[in-house]
Amino acid sequence: MITHRQDIDGLRAVAVIFVILYHCGFDRILPGGFIGVDIFFVISGYLITKIILADVGDGRFSIGNFYSRRAKRILPAVVVMYAVVMAASYFTMLPDESLRVFKSVTSSALFASNAYFYFTTGYFDDSSEFNPVLHTWSLSVEEQFYVFFPLIVMLASRYGRRATGMAIAGLFAVSIIASIITVPINRSAAFYLVQYRAWELLVGALIAGPALPKFADARINDVLSAIGALLICLSALLLSKTSEFPGLTALPATAGTALIIWIGPGTLVSKLLSLRVATAIGLISYSLYLWHWPIWVFSNQYGAWEHGWQLVPIALSLVVAYVSWRFVETPFRTMRYRPAVSVAAGAASIASVAMLAFVGQLAADQMKEDNTAVERVAEFADYDPSKAFRSGQCFLTSNDGIEKYDRDACLALSDNQQNIALVGDSHAAHLYPGLRALSGANVIQANASGCRPTLDAEGEERCIELMNYMFKDFLPSHKVDVLVLAGRWTKDDAKLIRKTVDYLSPFAKKIVVFGPVAEYKSSLPRLLAHSLYDKQPFKAADHLVPRQHIGLDIQDALAGSGATYISTYKTMCNPDCVVWTKSGDPVQFDYGHFTADGSRILISRVKQALVVQR
Repeated sequence: MITHRQDIDGLRAVAVIFVILYHCGFDRILPGGFIGVDIFFVISGYLITKIILADVGDGRFSIGNFYSRRAKRILPAVVVMYAVVMAASYFTMLPDESLRVFKSVTSSALFASNAYFYFTTGYFDDSSEFNPVLHTWSLSVEEQFYVFFPLIVMLASRYGRRATGMAIAGLFAVSIIASIITVPINRSAAFYLVQYRAWELLVGALIAGPALPKFADARINDVLSAIGALLICLSALLLSKTSEFPGLTALPATAGTALIIWIGPGTLVSKLLSLRVATAIGLISYSLYLWHWPIWVFSNQYGAWEHGWQLVPIALSLVVAYVSWRFVETPFRTMRYRPAVSVAAGAASIASVAMLAFVGQLAADQMKEDNTAVERVAEFADYDPSKAFRSGQCFLTSNDGIEKYDRDACLALSDNQQNIALVGDSHAAHLYPGLRALSGANVIQANASGCRPTLDAEGEERCIELMNYMFKDFLPSHKVDVLVLAGRWTKDDAKLIRKTVDYLSPFAKKIVVFGPVAEYKSSLPRLLAHSLYDKQPFKAADHLVPRQHIGLDIQDALAGSGATYISTYKTMCNPDCVVWTKSGDPVQFDYGHFTADGSRILISRVKQALVVQR
């Protein structure tokens, strides 16, 4: 047995707190809180490798024993969570939503949810936000890793410690190189799939071997562990969901975690991590990770917690996690059964969950058939805007590199039509169908997710490259009739928009700035479907996110600039918000993006402001 380390419990506490704060409404404070999962990966890789090497060294390693321990550690708590989630989904969610949950649970129970979510979720997939088992992707990554890793270590150990170390180092090199290459090409694959995440577990494995020397000087150890803590904290504060992650951007957090673990007890950082409150949270961290997300999802079905009330589901998660640790995790982990019995019991529990999930799918399918009108509306939560937005060509999603932008197709000017240049993020791209429907209009488009159209733009490389090209190359040499700027504006953009418009004025006969859309606390199709399902009238005002003040700030900043400001909010909400098309479809397919029909409704109402006399 390896020695229990309280500082590692403290690291677990840091990891789960980061994840919870990021998931539960505090992502502005900790925009890179998702690195908590990466910390878990390093810890897991270290501990499991330490156990395997110790058993191999003593000549008592057995695959059966290994999987028996994993089954007792992982399965009891997660099986209980699956059961509660399925029951809650069936009774509180729409039929289509519960069907999606049952399918997700099936994949999660088979430890394949990372692949399932990779193939079924995307940039605009609002449904993932309401999937209570989305977080199990990381468990699937770990379990897939531990299918092959013990076998490799066992085989390599026959040739000595050096061969084992080389095997681990070789796997690490292959995985991290694959991750670095894949991130700019397909960030979703690099995020979810085990081959691109394995290197993070292997970082922990690399420091688990006895061959890695340590410093005898306590001062050096203190400095190194402090550097590790700094790397973790800076990653949590400086990274965000728009960062090109994982790949190299995950290296500081994983290296920082490895430094703290490798240096070991005795440092100031280790002592802080060993404080009672940290170790207490660390002990329940697995259950806390399992339960925080379902509790958050179910408590947010009709609108997000805000103004500090996010602490309510967080507090509830702590209580449920303690109960799970005390009455589920601990008793099962300490039970003494033969490995074969533990593995068989684990397999039976997984099979039972998968069977229940399959039965749930059948029941949810029947409910869908009984509520076709509701489901027709709910299905708009899965609306695919890629064709309407010209995704991967003129609109770059978070998975697209700048090389996918097709300048020839997207920036083709017309000699006999009014040229309208549409520049901005996805809140500009959703205007394309409406602008394209204008008579006599030729729309050129330069859009990328997360790229608001302001000078000196910050963000991902594709944002900077695309905006710099449009503002400093294309527009100065190709004057357009109308330049449309639109984005999911923030309060900071009000300071930048005037400077941007003043700079761009010589390059367009007219500049039009679209203000913020009406944003909802949840997906509009879900809200509308729930109102139909519950037979209650829909009141948009009860579900709106207060963002009108940002539009007013931008409007004030543009005063006297010569630019035309269009209040998207007032255009669609005067006084009641337009939520249906004439054919009975939602005008927005998530919290705020317009469908193609919704886009045409908006533009038809403001088309006079988009005309220039030639």
